[in-house]
Amino acid sequence: MKKIISAILTAALITCAVQIPSLAAESWREAFVTRIMKVMSSDPTYNNVALTDLDSDGIPEAFVLRDGADGGISAGFTMNGNSISSIELPGNIIGTCLADITVYNDNGRLIFVGREVPRYSSVINYYKLMFDGKALTAQKILKSYVNMYPTVPYSDIYGRDFLTNGYPNRTKIKSFVDGYDSINTLTATNSNAKFIVDGESVEISGYTVNDSNYYKIRDIAMLLRTTASRFDVAWDSSLGGITISRGVKYTIVGGELSGERETALNVNQSGAPVYVDGEARDMLSYNINGSTYFKIRDISDMVGFTVDWDGEQQAVIIRTE
Repeated sequence: MKKIISAILTAALITCAVQIPSLAAESWREAFVTRIMKVMSSDPTYNNVALTDLDSDGIPEAFVLRDGADGGISAGFTMNGNSISSIELPGNIIGTCLADITVYNDNGRLIFVGREVPRYSSVINYYKLMFDGKALTAQKILKSYVNMYPTVPYSDIYGRDFLTNGYPNRTKIKSFVDGYDSINTLTATNSNAKFIVDGESVEISGYTVNDSNYYKIRDIAMLLRTTASRFDVAWDSSLGGITISRGVKYTIVGGELSGERETALNVNQSGAPVYVDGEARDMLSYNINGSTYFKIRDISDMVGFTVDWDGEQQAVIIRTE
């Protein structure tokens, strides 16, 4: 009887674990509180916090900073899987740049711009903020760089004075972190577009994001493997990015053109850099359910094939000859 009861309890616990994924999704909050407490305990002069979702994955990046002449940033971190990971910080901005961010939409590409007013100066500096999952970089820009783009809804919060009698107050910090409410306006739908390569119909799964068709780079490489526009795809861990070698026959890794279509989609703008024949390219891509998808026209520009749209057939037309 004890074994039966034990088995029932075990099954119940497993069932509960499966049915409440939202608790796991929210685990970052408690982890952030603990990390902020630790940072502030080591140096209480850093008692301001900015929470801002630079990679649009629903979990913010956290930065602990301070006021003052230097306005330094003590630490940056985010959630990677089930653990906290540190963020490499730039040396050319002060912390308040992360407390005043506006997001602009350049045809689906989100541009994060931080506003910085240096102490003892009337000059306002603007920085394009870029986060690749490991490091935050800041490129100084003119405001006119983004004036032509519309802004998008964005959630970031900034707080200060988390100390009580010179020590970090966990209740204050927890209340601040719990007040964060992420906004992710990205959506994707299964693309119904047909695909025709050099006159031959082929099967490939893709998604429509912001009225453009996106496909896995490996699927396209597989389709063009024996054509004049062939190219190879790899991941370079030293660069932390995707490498594309034009004119090289694609190396099959398995799973290409699987044709699987998913309906529950988790969509985020990807921060993975792309290198074409060793040259860095500024490419818009999306991470959809764990895989990176590129706009088909961007792939054609990178590799060198022709792509057209046939409205009558509702088809993407690729010509490699």
